[in-house]
Amino acid sequence: MNKIERVRAALGGAHVDRVPAGFWFHFPPEFRGGEAMARRHIAYYRQADPDILKVMNDTGYAPIGALKVTRPDDWAEIRPTPLSDPLFQSHLEGLRGIVREVGDEVLVMTTAFNPYNQAVAILRATTPGATDTDAFRRLFIDHARADPDPVLGAMQVIAEDLAAFYVACVREARVNGIYYSAQGGEKSLMTDEEHARFVKPFDLYVLNALEGVAEFVVGHFCGRGLNLERFRDYPVQVANWAHQSDNLSLGEGRMLFGGKAILGGLDERGPLVYGPREALEREVRATLTEMGTRGFILGAGCTVPNDVDVDNLVYARNLLAPQG
Repeated sequence: MNKIERVRAALGGAHVDRVPAGFWFHFPPEFRGGEAMARRHIAYYRQADPDILKVMNDTGYAPIGALKVTRPDDWAEIRPTPLSDPLFQSHLEGLRGIVREVGDEVLVMTTAFNPYNQAVAILRATTPGATDTDAFRRLFIDHARADPDPVLGAMQVIAEDLAAFYVACVREARVNGIYYSAQGGEKSLMTDEEHARFVKPFDLYVLNALEGVAEFVVGHFCGRGLNLERFRDYPVQVANWAHQSDNLSLGEGRMLFGGKAILGGLDERGPLVYGPREALEREVRATLTEMGTRGFILGAGCTVPNDVDVDNLVYARNLLAPQG
């Protein structure tokens, strides 16, 4: 099997010659968009040789840093961002370069942040130098509780902007899939009812726009202490979460998601990054014992640190012996 055949087989739960693998991390700011973004991702791909290539999305979203939100009614000031915006176009340019160079070798997916994530980023950028992201997650829900209408209106604008952009990533830049970072699942930050009102409808707006457009969508359920039940009916083909972060085990999650393909298994702050390799080998073997070889892609629960030794990622992939 080549990489594309291997990953497509895994997505469909079919036999694979070996379990596919893929890992990713953020690159320095000078590689955030355009040709530089393409060049750096291609260099990483050639070095690490993953079975699936995830493109980081650090180019940004125009309202972040421009819209100042200090109280709930400020959300009413948001305006739609057209697809022609330079930040969107920079990411699309980079994607085109990546697909042009390696798209016949490997399935390419780009990172898509959910509307809630981008709303929190708007709040964080209103306070330059702030580093406590959880504080702004709490501020978002405080605003939503205090005055829901402007928050809900802003979330719809963000969802429409992002849906158009992510569809363009597939239709115009020709990526195969979307890695959808669905944040907002932490039980400690909002109730299930609040998630169902202020987060989920906007996730579904974006995901429904991608149905029939993207070949596949990976649902990345990001965070610690998640209620994964919130995401069970999301229209994604692959589920990914960090089971080490006070979350369901991979096996439990596979049952919850109805047998969908699973991506993950390795601790993004564990032996994959810090060693020793004997511990990494044990972790890989334990993961394969739990998950088997069908409907599974080996990866990390989340993005690995950007100072990782890429040779460790190659080593983990090489532990995946071909199947008879």
